[in-house]
Amino acid sequence: MVRLFYSRYHISTGQNVEDKFKFLKKGLSNQAVINYRKYSYKFIDIEDFKLSGSSYITGEIVKYNPEEIEKVIDEETDKIKNESIINKVKTKLRFIVDPSSSIIMHFIDNQNLQLNAFRTNFSKLFQENHDNFFVEMTISPIKEQYAFYEKIRTFKKVNKISITLFRSNPNFSDRWKSIDERLKKLNIDTYKEIQETKDKHNSIVIDDETENKFLMSDDGYGECSATGIDAKGNYKTINTRDNKKNVSSVLPENVNPDKAMDILKSVVETLQEIIKRTLK
Repeated sequence: MVRLFYSRYHISTGQNVEDKFKFLKKGLSNQAVINYRKYSYKFIDIEDFKLSGSSYITGEIVKYNPEEIEKVIDEETDKIKNESIINKVKTKLRFIVDPSSSIIMHFIDNQNLQLNAFRTNFSKLFQENHDNFFVEMTISPIKEQYAFYEKIRTFKKVNKISITLFRSNPNFSDRWKSIDERLKKLNIDTYKEIQETKDKHNSIVIDDETENKFLMSDDGYGECSATGIDAKGNYKTINTRDNKKNVSSVLPENVNPDKAMDILKSVVETLQEIIKRTLK
């Protein structure tokens, strides 16, 4: 079973960007390499294509070991020896970028490149391709609607709520339209809010505005976390970056996961449903 995930990217830059598609392509080029511990990461096979008049960018993010030592048998001596393998691929994952909605469709590898690691390394590579020059990319999960609010409603007591929001590009939902318009009016790229109570007996009251901020986060325009006492009486922290309730699609068996056009054709209805959430 091959599962495709949906995330939304947010780019903050001090550069004067006249051609956004060209700006994206530069950030997704194969020039940059980043290193973390013993592994390296880079983009490969970047290309753009069209489907039903819309433009997309596809490619792969590769995790590899620049030099890995493996034991091999020397047939001449019949002894085991160490041999160096250069740039051994650990995993490669295809992604498809929809510039019109800022949505990334992508695979994950639970053994070698999990969901949060994918988002972190993808963002770092994009920034590195722009020489880290006044460019910051953040990638947020797209959750099922009301996912975070449903989880926080099960808490007996909420002590702390942390909210980070990014203004939308280009659309918004009626539920959080006023919040988004305020961010744009005040020229705020990233909004952060903390609600906290020291009251040992009473919980934070979640009003309509806070609930709407949760919904904005569910749509991929931010991240939220909450700490408190859950239904079982345990002290617990929940957040939107966990792997639960993420919007995803299981590819049909006849779809080749290496063919971007085939992937997109098979999930286009789900993509449109996500986009419609911010057209209401």
